Amino acid sequence: MRQLLIIVLMLMVATVTNARVSKWVDAEGKVHYSDQPPPSTAKSQKNLDIQTSPASPIATPDSKGGAKSLAERELESRKRRAEAEEAAAKQAEEKKDAQRKQENCAQARNQLQALQEGQRMVKYNEKGERVFLEDSARPQAIEEAKRVADSWCK
Repeated sequence: MRQLLIIVLMLMVATVTNARVSKWVDAEGKVHYSDQPPPSTAKSQKNLDIQTSPASPIATPDSKGGAKSLAERELESRKRRAEAEEAAAKQAEEKKDAQRKQENCAQARNQLQALQEGQRMVKYNEKGERVFLEDSARPQAIEEAKRVADSWCK
C-alpha cells in the first residue's frame, strides 16, 4: 500500500513538472496559450517556462484592486450562503408566526361570537371541574373576549 502511494505521488509530481505552455499568435492576431503545440499556421510561437507548485492559491483581483486568495473567496461564499440560509429561516419563521396569529384571531372571534349569541360557556376551576358561565359574568367575559380579539386581529 505504501509503495503504491509513493508511485502515485511520483507520477503526479512528474506530470506537474513536465507541463509546458506555449504562447502563439494565430493568423487573425489573437494570442493563444496552450499545452499543445501550435498549428503550422501560427504567426509566432514561444514556449513559456512556468514554475508550477502544487496547491498554490489562485489570486484574483477584486474591485478594490487587491487580490483575493482561494481561501478568502471560499470564506466569502460560505458567508453569503449562511446569510441566505438565515434569511430563509427568518422568512419561514415570520410566515409561521403570521399563520399562528391568524389562527388565534379566528379562535378569538369565534369565542366572542359564541359569548354574544348567548351560548352556554364552560370554564374549569382550580380543581379541574367544569363550571358554567353565569349570566351575570357574561358582560365581563364579552369585554375580555373583545380585548383578546382586538389584540390578535390587528
